[in-house]
Formats: sequence, structure tokens, C-alpha cells
Amino acid sequence: MSETSTPNAAAAARALLAVRRGAPRLRALPAPLAPKTLAEAYAIQYAMLRELNSSIAGWKASMSDAADGICAPLPASAVRDAPAYLVPGRLPTQQDTGFGVEAEVAFRLGSDLPPLRAGARYERDMVSDALVSAHAVIEVVVSRFVDAAAVTQLERVADSFMNELLIVGPSCTTWRSLALAQLPLELRVDGRPVHQARGGHPLNDPLLPVVWLANHLSQFGQGLRAGEIVTTGSWNGVYAVKAGQEVSAWFDGLGTSVVRF
Repeated sequence: MSETSTPNAAAAARALLAVRRGAPRLRALPAPLAPKTLAEAYAIQYAMLRELNSSIAGWKASMSDAADGICAPLPASAVRDAPAYLVPGRLPTQQDTGFGVEAEVAFRLGSDLPPLRAGARYERDMVSDALVSAHAVIEVVVSRFVDAAAVTQLERVADSFMNELLIVGPSCTTWRSLALAQLPLELRVDGRPVHQARGGHPLNDPLLPVVWLANHLSQFGQGLRAGEIVTTGSWNGVYAVKAGQEVSAWFDGLGTSVVRF
């Protein structure tokens, strides 16, 4: 993945950011701007950070299987502490009255995981030792496209894989004593349970995406930094909510994240 900007990457980033700021959603990126490779999709993500003049506050890591994944750097404006109350008319994507919410487990870095020498890899214990806390989080997802299923996977990656906001619950520093794969989860909307389950991470291992991300970034000469937070995949799929509703995600042992739209 590259932090190097190109005119096409910058133009694509501006088109996606315009939607976040209230412009009509796109049917697709214009053909000259649409990414043709994963490297180009990642370049658009970094171009958005430059347009926002933002450092990286966190990461979205999503894995389709135990070996492969995608990621997106999150600007400071996309990471908020719970409870979060989103003022009408000031949401990042102002035109939307509907949102998707995902209950997830996230981890905060307590120390850096810098890029390693060529051929070296981070092992699970090394990554775990660098994590200072785990958190219950709610990821708010909104596509900047009219129909996310109608565009290419690369366009979805360029769009930070629909990330809009990450609402971060309280710190749990004793997370290593928890059976993370089997944590009970309760998702509530306006106080009513809409999802209750024990476990539910797509890979049954929320730490695995953090290990993947550390190695993925390392091979491109990048690293994770102390203070950054990494969210690791939805435990409940995507649940649709509307403006005016309040959502809470409670993980036994981790606590609760809350957002009101």
C-alpha cells in the first residue's frame, strides 16, 4: 500500500469526500479515477487523509479468511469516544438518514509495531504484547455509492470499506483474561435488544486481524503506532438504524459503546 499521491488518487479522494460532506452519492467513480489495482485503492485512502490534513487515529482491518484481508486508515474525525451524540445536520455524510451499525472488538496500541526487516514477521505474542487495551466499539458504516454492491471491490476499498465513524467504548486492560472468541454480545436499539449471541467474530479470533495488519503494513515499510486503535470485524453483520435512534453494543467483560444518531 502506498502513501504516494497521484492526480487521479487525489481527484478520487475529493469525489468521495464531497459525498461525506453532503454531495449526492456516486453511482461509481469516473472511469479515469477508478482504482484498477489494490495499490491504487489504498493510494486513494491516503489521498483522503491528505485532503483532510489528518494523521491516522486508527485502522479498520477486515479479513475474508485466515490469510487475507483489507484495511483502511481512519482519520481523527472518524474516531470518537462513547457515548457519542451526533448532532443532526453535522453528521459526516449529511444526506443520509439511514446508517448501518456493527458491534466489534477493537484494540489500542500501547507501543509501536514498526516495520520489520525484509522476510521477518510479527508473531501473535509480539502483537499481543504491544496492545494496551481492548474496547467494545460500534462502527457506523455508510457507502458513498448509491449501491455499494454495484461497484467494484476496489472502489469499496477506496471508500474505506464504508467506514463512517468508530465509536470507542471504555478501556479494558485485563482483556487477556477473557475468552475473546466467546464473549456474550448484546446489541440494543432504543433500549430494545436486536441481537444477542455468544461469540460471533467472523474468524472466531478478533486478535487475528491485528496480527495480519501489523505484517501487512510492515511489508510496505509502514507500522502501527502507540495510541492507534484497530477494529477487527463485525460480530452481528450490519444492522440498519435511522436518525434519532440510540444504539448500544455491550460485550461482557469489555463494557458498552453507545451512539445516538
